[in-house]
Amino acid sequence: MRKDRFIKEWGHDPYYEGRKYPEGTFCPDCGAIHRQGRWTWPEGESPGGEPHLCPACRRIKEDYPAGELYITGSYLDEHRQEILNLVQNIAEEEKRRSPLKRIMAIEEEGDGLRITFTDDHLARRVGEALYRAHRGELEMKYSEGSRFLRLSWRREVP
Repeated sequence: MRKDRFIKEWGHDPYYEGRKYPEGTFCPDCGAIHRQGRWTWPEGESPGGEPHLCPACRRIKEDYPAGELYITGSYLDEHRQEILNLVQNIAEEEKRRSPLKRIMAIEEEGDGLRITFTDDHLARRVGEALYRAHRGELEMKYSEGSRFLRLSWRREVP
């Protein structure tokens, strides 16, 4: 009896379609183009294919983040702009490389900030950069059975 039928997918991503789009398919919302099996930013060429929302724009439209970062603590009050600049700089760098890695929203939540991302790897990179630059406490929790990462960063001023 074959046992490979019982192998379960480790992390389910509802936005991974498992198919390749025709060359030149473009996202009507952000302008990304599907080229050589990947979503990329156009390099001067005009889209020649059919329109189709990229996974990042679908996540944003459906408000379904792949990662979220909660930033709390009294340190945030004194260093809010510095922290936001760090987050924005990392997100812009990643967005230049891949249109699928973006910040969805930055929201005030209670006494802190909640930042949502279209990519779990981007969320992790931002959280780790925040920890390296400002120390504090960083906690990461991967969701069981789906591609979702919840990060929590906290630092109190002594």
